[in-house]
Amino acid sequence: MIKLQVKIILWIFIIWARRLCGAQIESINSNELLAFEDFLRAQHLQHALLLGNCSGQIENYKRLFANYRLQFFTPQRGVQFRELFYYAAPRTALLVPALGDEQTKRWIYEPASAEGFFNNSQAWLLLGNSQANRSDDQIIRQHLSPYNINIDADITVAMRARGAANQSWLLYDVYRVSKQTPLMVQLKGHWSRADGYQLLASFGESWIRRRRNLHNITLIGSTALIEKPADMDDLSYLGNDRELLQLDPMQRKTYQLFLLMGRMYNMSLQVLFRDTWGQLLPNGSWSGVIGHIVSGEADFSVCPIRFVTERSRYIQYTPPLHTQLIHFLFRHPRRNSIRNIFFEPLSTEVWWCVLVLMAGSALLLVLHMRQERRLPQPARPAMERPVSFVWFTILETYLQQGPAADQFRLPSTRLLISASCIFSFMLMQFYGAFIVGSLLSDTPRSIVNLQALYESDLEIGMEDIAYNFELFTNTTNQLVRDIYSQRICRTHPPNILTIEEGAQRIKRGGFAFHTAIDRLYRLLNELLDERLFCELQEIMFNPPYLSASILAKSSPWREHLNHAVLYLSETGLIAYNDRLWTMPRPDCTLFKDAQVEVDLKHFAPALFTLLLAMLVSASVFLLELLCGYLKARGKQQASQKVDKAMFLHP
Repeated sequence: MIKLQVKIILWIFIIWARRLCGAQIESINSNELLAFEDFLRAQHLQHALLLGNCSGQIENYKRLFANYRLQFFTPQRGVQFRELFYYAAPRTALLVPALGDEQTKRWIYEPASAEGFFNNSQAWLLLGNSQANRSDDQIIRQHLSPYNINIDADITVAMRARGAANQSWLLYDVYRVSKQTPLMVQLKGHWSRADGYQLLASFGESWIRRRRNLHNITLIGSTALIEKPADMDDLSYLGNDRELLQLDPMQRKTYQLFLLMGRMYNMSLQVLFRDTWGQLLPNGSWSGVIGHIVSGEADFSVCPIRFVTERSRYIQYTPPLHTQLIHFLFRHPRRNSIRNIFFEPLSTEVWWCVLVLMAGSALLLVLHMRQERRLPQPARPAMERPVSFVWFTILETYLQQGPAADQFRLPSTRLLISASCIFSFMLMQFYGAFIVGSLLSDTPRSIVNLQALYESDLEIGMEDIAYNFELFTNTTNQLVRDIYSQRICRTHPPNILTIEEGAQRIKRGGFAFHTAIDRLYRLLNELLDERLFCELQEIMFNPPYLSASILAKSSPWREHLNHAVLYLSETGLIAYNDRLWTMPRPDCTLFKDAQVEVDLKHFAPALFTLLLAMLVSASVFLLELLCGYLKARGKQQASQKVDKAMFLHP
């Protein structure tokens, strides 16, 4: 009973489908449905579109409906062929029962050609009949040559063999390399009711490999040149991989890969040049390289373009070609604390403890000196000022000079002086060893993240290039915004420089510059010696930029470029090309300073302290002279008054 109901439903559906399918388009018979079913199975497809009258045995439709999603097309009902497809529709197989039918050309071929449906997004099976006076190639070219068929087309034409009683077809693969080349027709295999869908061995591999010979056609690429010297030719400069590698390295590096692709596919490359990568203009168009791609002036970009979400509406990307590292780079200060080198060995708490011990020792020595003065004095000068004596004695002790041994006779005093000497010896040994060791060893680096850089006293700048402004302004990271507004733009003019100016500022020191690392390293390699080069420090706060070649939407060259990029990556040629364009850096782990030196920045506090002491000493000396002068003058005036009084009153 259930089987009967299913049959009734199928018959009703077929009658309804026959009414939808126009009578002017040739009918589809049972053998054609069997061939189409084998075609679907070979193509691994689940969606099918039947373009013709829906006759045939119910068993054939029953199997198709059970395993595939079928759709029928009729132009008489007002449905346009282009309306059957939508953006991101699944890949669909199309069955056309009449290769050269005029209605088929009008309602199917012409709109499919105008909308670009002869590509890899649909798999076409066209049925035709062989003729005695013409070859199958001639028949296929006659009917399909006028249409826009691309190199990525998946078109199979089945030509019914003469006298085969509609049970055997020869299968042909049809595509066109470019609009300027003739239609390519290659024997693909055959189908018969007995043997099924049989393909030649060469069609077991990817269609990209079968169509890799582009017969020396010329494809157009577009690239941006930003730093080209005025006296050099564009193409000569782009292809020069021996000189001026610090200029436009990203574009020139990837151009070498496209030269390899040209040899892979037997094609020539014509390059168009622009001065920018591309921006969306207020009128909705694009400038630069992206403008070339969107307008169709170029087939793809030779220079890599960053992956940006807003651009995906207009272009499509290949797999990544280049990874761009954009960081902060600066010469790390040898010491970052506001304390100078002479105070670094001991912490603030230790220094205070040392001062307390010195003060305590001085107070104890004062008490001991009182006891010492009560003892019978030997024949030696007396201590006129005990406080001064104690002060200089403590200084001598802690500076490892030591007082005279015969000045103290009490065992307690000698014990105090001995303990102070031992303590000062241990302190000075540790202090001196730390100073020397810190100069000989690599100082730990503390400016290793964005927060530390923001809080440091380094000047901060960035390269005057478009992606930097986007990075610092179009972000939700408040720290990044603060660095841009409060550190980069706080000066007038702001620290927005060319890469050459940034390299010079890094050479002078005290400056952090944000730009592409590979370009900056090449400039610094000519400006810095090995010791200064090993002081360079990177701070990365943004992930590396991935960039790739771009193509227009639905470009027929997408699969070829994708295959080429993945092949070059798999074989290691992209990594090898990256190493050729990457500047080798010295091994700083093996680097030793030939001469250890303390720079003026860290030695200045000692000089300043000595100069201040000299000024204070000179001031005291002048004050002493003034006091002595005033005292002598006062005595002279008093003496004169006495002499005058004696003269008046003898």
